[in-house]
Amino acid sequence: MGYRSDIRIITSKKGYEILKEFVEKYLKENKLDVKDYNLLESLEVKKEGKEQIYFGWNWRKWYEGDYPEVDAIMDGINYLGENEYSYRYMRIGESYEDIEEQSYDGEKDNEICMEYPNMIREFDDDYTKNLLEDKRIDNIEENKEEIDI
Repeated sequence: MGYRSDIRIITSKKGYEILKEFVEKYLKENKLDVKDYNLLESLEVKKEGKEQIYFGWNWRKWYEGDYPEVDAIMDGINYLGENEYSYRYMRIGESYEDIEEQSYDGEKDNEICMEYPNMIREFDDDYTKNLLEDKRIDNIEENKEEIDI
């Protein structure tokens, strides 16, 4: 199955258009089928605001250098920064300590107060209580096995 991550990115609307163009060009230059490898065509989360776009994927294998579709996105957001467009990037892995963030405040869209992806980690007390309830042994003495030594 492999290690999976959830990814969220926020860009300006103009930044998103530039990212789309970059990804398509990147895939074509690397002789990859744009239809099959363009992750921007298979977003699991997408919300357009007045000036910003929030988008991402859930439960994806997200390894730079191993997956060209991931490289296209990551090189694309770096390209945004190199060309003075703002972005916010966050990846949350399966392990609690595995969180990666990148952001850049560019000059070309500095009038936009760019949001950051929000992550909430909280306890699921009901789930844990149910697990404990299922493991409870009502009468320990009745469940003991006698062993002759």
